[in-house]
Amino acid sequence: MNFSYFRSSAFLLACLLGTSLSAFSPTIAISEASAAQANTSEATLERVVLVSRHGIRSPTKPLDKLEKKTRHTWTPWPVPPGEMTAHGQFDLGLMGQFLKSYYHIASRDAAARCLPEQPAFIWADSASSRTQHSGDILAAALSDGCQTQARSMPAKTHDLLFNALAAKKTTLDTDDVEKTLDPERMPDTQLPPPVQSGVQTLQTLFAPSACTTGATPCFFKHAPLSWKKGAPHAENGLALGSTVSEALLLEYAQGLPSSITAANTDAVHTLNSVLPVHNYQSARMRRAPAIAIPRGGKLAQAILTLLNEQPLTLPDGNVLPTQARVVMFAGHDTTLDMLTTLFGLDWTFTDQPDPTAPDTTLAFETWKHPDGRKEIRFAVFHQSLAQLRDGLKLDNVPGQGAPLPLTSTLCNQPKNETCWLENLSQHVPQH
Repeated sequence: MNFSYFRSSAFLLACLLGTSLSAFSPTIAISEASAAQANTSEATLERVVLVSRHGIRSPTKPLDKLEKKTRHTWTPWPVPPGEMTAHGQFDLGLMGQFLKSYYHIASRDAAARCLPEQPAFIWADSASSRTQHSGDILAAALSDGCQTQARSMPAKTHDLLFNALAAKKTTLDTDDVEKTLDPERMPDTQLPPPVQSGVQTLQTLFAPSACTTGATPCFFKHAPLSWKKGAPHAENGLALGSTVSEALLLEYAQGLPSSITAANTDAVHTLNSVLPVHNYQSARMRRAPAIAIPRGGKLAQAILTLLNEQPLTLPDGNVLPTQARVVMFAGHDTTLDMLTTLFGLDWTFTDQPDPTAPDTTLAFETWKHPDGRKEIRFAVFHQSLAQLRDGLKLDNVPGQGAPLPLTSTLCNQPKNETCWLENLSQHVPQH
């Protein structure tokens, strides 16, 4: 499927919906899948908080830098570095439309007129254009076109909800971080087998003899830790392998010709082999509690406030509208990574090797029981490699878009059967 580059959320919505409009009752309703999970508790769904990654983007660094590091020619992208593509916009719109259908978000009355008080509210990270534009796309999709823009801080502003470190609202304990990340070079034999296998695949594809001849790139080398603007960074070696494996996935999802020209290369098999390298390095650099808790603590507390149906003051000083029963935060894969640590969550997919691939959306649901107690349920929505590459619609069946239910290690309940809000709130780390 070919897409020209466009930035109009209204045009995107027209592409997705044609001229049809949906009309629902002006309240959040329980979808069939959610109702099936409710068992016989008679609990009602009161609020949903969603956190999503932006759509497919180009590599954040110019290709000439990646080519210099890998000594390899990469397929050109149709957009500047770090920008979302038209294909990515379309896929993200499909995710937004599925979320609207799944949660029965009602934005129009019986006469198809936009409701004066919209039930969905979208707040986007202002640090990059791709997250702001993703917020606009999701606003249009979730509201049936009644909203065309997400709310956010001014462009290129660091938002404390998405990154309290960059917003200079907190700092890291450098000793704690370095101790956690083990700056001593860990022997490669200690790498998990899937990661070691993935590194070997990358080495074979890009530079089979580099590690033995002293040439570059050698992905088996451990990336030394450095500090930039108060945050840890790593380059080359294993960190470069992480960058390369993600670049290959984005290239495939975008539908570009593969940069790997080796004969008989099975693209999907290759991605399944090399993505553990990216996932491993991301977990080290993003999910480590010494990093994730300071960076994401503000967002975690905001989510808890919303789940408890309390007023939330946004970073711009305004209070989130009380009628918003669905609240979406449009962020990055780093946003999802830090929340996995803060809420004791983890997941993998069988049809998508990247657990935080483009458009992946984490859901927090508040279910109120007849006795007034609030239960929290977790789920993650994603698109398979085929859905991302081919622009395929999602459907509420396993393997085609149905969410994956999650359990939290913080809920302190027998077998994690019920996660009560009061218990969860006590165990989410604060900073």
